Amino acid sequence: MARIGLKIFYLRTRVRQLSQQKMADAIGIRQATLSNIEQGISQPTTPLLLELCKYFDVTPTYLVDDARGVQPLPSERWSQRNALVAVGMWIEAPRVDVVDLGDGNVLCPLLPKEAFYDEEAKAEREKQSRRTVKKLQQSRRQTERSLERALQGELRAHPLRRKPKS
Repeated sequence: MARIGLKIFYLRTRVRQLSQQKMADAIGIRQATLSNIEQGISQPTTPLLLELCKYFDVTPTYLVDDARGVQPLPSERWSQRNALVAVGMWIEAPRVDVVDLGDGNVLCPLLPKEAFYDEEAKAEREKQSRRTVKKLQQSRRQTERSLERALQGELRAHPLRRKPKS
C-alpha cells in the first residue's frame, strides 16, 4: 500500500482540486492525518479507507493495490462496484444494432446473444484484438509512469512535507 498516498494526492489535487484542509474538513479528519497518509508516513484505518473510497468514488481495490495506476479506471468506481457490466469495457455488436445519435455518440444495446466466428475468422479476430490491447496497455503504462513521476516530484516539493522520523 505504498502508493495509496500518491493516489489520494492525485485524487485530491487533480480530480477534486482541493486543499488538504478543505478535504480533511469534508471527511472529518485532521489535516495532519491526511498529510501523513499522502506522504506515506501512515496508512488510513479501514473506516477511513471506506470513507475515502466513497468521497472519491473509487474502489478499495484501486486505492490499496500498488500494481494499479494512479488514475482510476472507469471500472474502479465505487458507484459502479455492484454493476453487472463494468464501465469502460468494449463490446462487439452487429452494426445494425448500433443507433447513431448524430452528435458523435452511438447507442448499443447489450443483448443476450454472442458473436460467432468460424475457426479462421476467430483466430484472426483474436490476433487483431491482442495487438490492439497490447498497444493500448503500453500506451497506458507510459502515461501512468509519466503522471506518477510528476506527482511524486510535486509531492516532494510540497511545502508542508515532513521528513519521516528515523
